[in-house]
Amino acid sequence: MKKNIGARLGLYPTPVVLVGTYDGTGKPNLITLAWAGVCCSEPPAVQVSLRKDRYSHAAITERRVFTVNVPSKKYLTEADYAGIVSGRNVNKFESAGLTPLKGEVVDAPLVAEFPVSMECKVTHVLEVGSHDLFVGQIVACWIEEEALRGGGKVDAGKIDPLAYMPGGEYFGLGEFLSAGYTVGRNLIKK
Repeated sequence: MKKNIGARLGLYPTPVVLVGTYDGTGKPNLITLAWAGVCCSEPPAVQVSLRKDRYSHAAITERRVFTVNVPSKKYLTEADYAGIVSGRNVNKFESAGLTPLKGEVVDAPLVAEFPVSMECKVTHVLEVGSHDLFVGQIVACWIEEEALRGGGKVDAGKIDPLAYMPGGEYFGLGEFLSAGYTVGRNLIKK
């Protein structure tokens, strides 16, 4: 039996990412977001949603670039911190003990310590109620070599990403269950 809990977010879980930008003075900044995800395969693109009053919103709007950085569980404290304080008041990289790396393709910082970083160019902006949704075409994707398996596949266990439950809870990733496009074949009638 299901219960209607009203018009609330019901997409569980969401990824935890830190979006990197440079502000108007060139200071590197981060914002932690859970309203983010894949939105296109060709060209590869992700979307991130920010409120207009967030410090990073202006940086993305002005520069039309950003990075998406995926923290591992061991950076839970730093990830949570970057979502609590404003870059208007502090240098989040310095305060959290993280290292900004200059992007090779876009003018936005990557997080050296995180296993995955994507450089993105803004292709679309959509006003969606309380948030603006920025679509970023991925122009470079950086993965720690230790997180790669044979054939260039990414090992999620080695990335050890964080997940967020809307309402305010962090979780880790569970165990490997199955390769994609395989177990469902058991339901195909022969």
